[in-house]
Amino acid sequence: MAKPPLKTLLLSIIGLIAITVVIKNAIIPSIIDPVKKLEQASANRKKQINTLNKLKRTADQHSKRLAKLSTLGFANSSAEAIAKMGEHITQVIKQCKLNETEFSRRPFEPRAIVKNGPKPIGYTVSGIGSVKKITDLLFLLQNDPHIQRVENISLSPISGSTNVRVNFQFISLVIGTKYGKFKGTNSPPIKPKIKSEARNLYTGITKRALFLPYEKRPPLPPTPSKKPIVSNTPPPPGPESYKVVSLSQWKGKQEVMVYNSNKNETKSYKLGDTLAGGIIVMIDYRQMPFPKKPELFSQSRVIISIETDYWAIERGNTMADIYQLKPEQLPEKLIKNQL
Repeated sequence: MAKPPLKTLLLSIIGLIAITVVIKNAIIPSIIDPVKKLEQASANRKKQINTLNKLKRTADQHSKRLAKLSTLGFANSSAEAIAKMGEHITQVIKQCKLNETEFSRRPFEPRAIVKNGPKPIGYTVSGIGSVKKITDLLFLLQNDPHIQRVENISLSPISGSTNVRVNFQFISLVIGTKYGKFKGTNSPPIKPKIKSEARNLYTGITKRALFLPYEKRPPLPPTPSKKPIVSNTPPPPGPESYKVVSLSQWKGKQEVMVYNSNKNETKSYKLGDTLAGGIIVMIDYRQMPFPKKPELFSQSRVIISIETDYWAIERGNTMADIYQLKPEQLPEKLIKNQL
């Protein structure tokens, strides 16, 4: 079988490449891209549906709550609710043994909380009575089982009388039936009572003279200061009371003289004696700078062994100035002993 000419073979390869490029860049995108767009649009729609379902569930929950709250309103219609609300205020005024003729009740329409939501209704109430009875009135209204709120309370004295004038607003909501009918069961409302522990919490109001001028309380008598206890026992002498005054050597024996300023006496110590919490091992006569004043030189010091370390007190210093010797500061004799 004869082989195809090289030119024909090259043309076939170029044709295959061209077809591949066309399929990849034109045909495949024209098929796949619309599918991808449809998949993306479908995913977006699913997200929107899920969001709407969540909003619907939330709205259903709020509707159920509002339907339950509607059972605590005065009525489902505004006109009926305003009428019943006014009657209720009158009943509470009488319950507190206040004079109904000395009270005025004017209905007003508070500003709506939510557009197209439950409608607020209210009364502006003004009247006269004793502080105790007015307190009873406010207590009963503030703890009323209906949907309610007491606002803008003000009290003012009446000249020549022990009574006071009270002004306040009593507000409620008309929810209506558009949120559905409550299908559950409500526990019976608990009506507040004047003779109760809750009312007793207001007793402090009635016992105070609310409208008398403020009188500053007299200052408390000064607390007698306690005299500090002075001890006649002097404190124990510290290390600064002991001063190394002499470091001598006589007939081969070294001697350390320490002056006790607390007792005004000088005591002699020899090698092997206990001093400053350690054992005296030698007197060193090398010239060395003072630890705290390196510009000055000391001519001698007592060296004390405390456990495995060596400490020194310069002549003329106190035991409070004791310091630990570094290895390079040790006399040759002590270095040999360590080896």
